[in-house]
Amino acid sequence: MEETRMDIVLFIKIAILAYGAIFAFIFIKDCIKHKEDFTKTKLVPLAIIGFISDLLDTWGIGSFATCQAGFKFSKSCSDENMPGTLNIAHTIPTIAEFLLFLELIKIEGFTLVTLIAGAAIGAVFGASIVSKWSPKVIRIGLGTALLILAGVLSCKLAHIGPFESTISPKAIVSELEANGFIVEDSEKWISNIKNSKNLPKEEKDLYTDPSITMTELEKVMPLLKDAGLTTLKAEELTPSITSRLTYGLHGVKLVLGILINTLLGALMTIGVGLYAPCMAMISALGVNVTAAFPVMMGSCAFLMPSAGLKFLKAGKYDRKAAMITIFGLLGVFVAYKVASMLPMNVLTAIIICVMIYTAITFFRDAKKTA
Repeated sequence: MEETRMDIVLFIKIAILAYGAIFAFIFIKDCIKHKEDFTKTKLVPLAIIGFISDLLDTWGIGSFATCQAGFKFSKSCSDENMPGTLNIAHTIPTIAEFLLFLELIKIEGFTLVTLIAGAAIGAVFGASIVSKWSPKVIRIGLGTALLILAGVLSCKLAHIGPFESTISPKAIVSELEANGFIVEDSEKWISNIKNSKNLPKEEKDLYTDPSITMTELEKVMPLLKDAGLTTLKAEELTPSITSRLTYGLHGVKLVLGILINTLLGALMTIGVGLYAPCMAMISALGVNVTAAFPVMMGSCAFLMPSAGLKFLKAGKYDRKAAMITIFGLLGVFVAYKVASMLPMNVLTAIIICVMIYTAITFFRDAKKTA
């Protein structure tokens, strides 16, 4: 099983590096061909927009909404060129982000590959349609996309619907003991999870947070009892729980997941960020939430070059504004090296407010457009 997972990781890594290299070559070639577009480029606002948007993206909040607001208020990119610029400018940072976190894959290989393929196909069709839209339709699309994403993020913030919050290790132990289980050295398990960074490499897997919701734990407990595991040692607890969680889709659920991710890939081309809706889909289909991360990152890493190449061919993007990709890369590496010390719930709430205000400005400008 582990060998299969490593083979899939290697295949995906080679594929995305090759795809990213092709995209980068075409992107750079197009910029050189139109070097006259780079006169009087204001780097400061672009640097801030690129760095912050991809920093937040690496922390799981997403980049599109922040970037749209930055472009809108700094007037760095016209509305009609914004969908293409978003997809092109964030392609390389997103690929870097995916490669940095690729080893964290905790999902069945076939599920991951098929969901990523669905998103990439959706992006190709979406970009073909969006690149032909008029400025007024694009403004309405961008405004609608921001409102949809603000609604989804609000549900995530409030843990409504499929966004059920995970429970703490202490709560896991309490629930197990309340249902007749005996957890030996439970304090050791909780303490080691809290200080897992200081543990030897061979012990880290034994003391990781299972990232489980109460609904999932209620499904796991009968399975543990059926296996005769009513007494669990500290070093057995995490593997015993995680081995009984769902990390893949099959049958009708897999088909439904592919169709939904294809739609999300298409919507991404007009500015509907994929991260939060994808997480909702994964949770709603009964898969552990940790499986959402490789799907989210992998989908974006493959769909963005697909959509970006379509926008490049059509010339429907702002070349100067797309330079945020350089500063976005810096944001990704800083976010990867420095764990978020910010209150993410507060930050998400602020971004939701910015999304709503920016959406209103898009609708207002669309109304003024002939």
